[in-house]
Amino acid sequence: MKAVLLVNNPLTTLEGYRGLGLLGSFKRHLKHISKFYDKIYLLTSDRHKFKLVDRVIHVPLGLPSMPKALRILFCYLLGTLKVFSLARHCSFVRADGGTIEVHAILGAKMARKPIVISFRYFNPAYHYGRGLLEDILASLFLVIVKFCLTGSDKVIALTKSLRRIAIQLGVDPSDVIVAPILIREERFNPSAYDKEALKSKYGLRGRKVVLFVGRLSYEKNVDVLIRAFSELVKEHEEARLLLVGGGEDEPKLRELCERLRITNKVIFFGQVPHERVPELLAMADVFVLPSKAEGLPKALLEAMAMKKPIVATFAPGIADVVRPGVEALLVKVGDEKALARAIKKVLSDAGLADRLAQRARETFEREYSYERLYEKVGPLMRKFITFSFG
Repeated sequence: MKAVLLVNNPLTTLEGYRGLGLLGSFKRHLKHISKFYDKIYLLTSDRHKFKLVDRVIHVPLGLPSMPKALRILFCYLLGTLKVFSLARHCSFVRADGGTIEVHAILGAKMARKPIVISFRYFNPAYHYGRGLLEDILASLFLVIVKFCLTGSDKVIALTKSLRRIAIQLGVDPSDVIVAPILIREERFNPSAYDKEALKSKYGLRGRKVVLFVGRLSYEKNVDVLIRAFSELVKEHEEARLLLVGGGEDEPKLRELCERLRITNKVIFFGQVPHERVPELLAMADVFVLPSKAEGLPKALLEAMAMKKPIVATFAPGIADVVRPGVEALLVKVGDEKALARAIKKVLSDAGLADRLAQRARETFEREYSYERLYEKVGPLMRKFITFSFG
């Protein structure tokens, strides 16, 4: 029997996927990969068992509600034993998440089974520079990430930059494979949407829509975008900022809008099912990603697929995908004035916006289109289970 054990990181749950509107996409992902295995075990730190698809067995650790640090510790302790028990019946173990799946590494080694791990983003980069406690946490994460990377038999890096980091941390170059996210054109098809009709639907007729899609969290720098937007609307009164997503920073960001007196111009759209993202992108006049750091930013790829002009930062992960002045206008991380100028430039220069959008779509088709690239990279994706499920 050909079986595989999938292990999520301690903080990623199916309950969380459901809250983000991603559970349906994840089930489709599992249904697709289940074609190649007789049985798939999925280990998560959920409290309750989910019914998924045929041949996929969900194994929840059943952890009660507890602080994040304790949750990770308990997941490592209980998860290692569970991985050891399940891995003995599998061909290999596949860990996916934040490259902090210590329990997957330990359990697989105990069961003497090969393990493949994803390297989606460099976790320490999201913590350094936020104060002493966060710097200590970043150093701890660095130790964990290094342990996970060097303890794996194969590392699947999303970008060339992440591949370089893995090698710098001690992974043999021959054991690191670059496999980017692929996006389906059938779902992100710009010609399938009427931009002006969508603006009317959402009460934004006659407005210039500045769009952000992602978590409202520290590393995304949404506060910088809001400050930049407050400068922009002094000249573009018709502009509206649409923030799609939720996160722990939302209360602070709402307070910032109040202080800047732009609450009537900023729309907190909240979390939406992923199926609605294409139409929200379709009505945008410019997509903005002001992050401090990224892995391979899926929202950016989706904006490229939807043929949108893009303004972003010279941040790790973003610069792997788009080139300054070619697919996007890029500015220094944290520079709100430069960000405002770049957004203003795109909104004021239709020729520039069209060129950026066209080149972004061309690069998407060449580098990230599922329909155009799957035939070439499909065998690799099946072998190491590198499918994206968004």
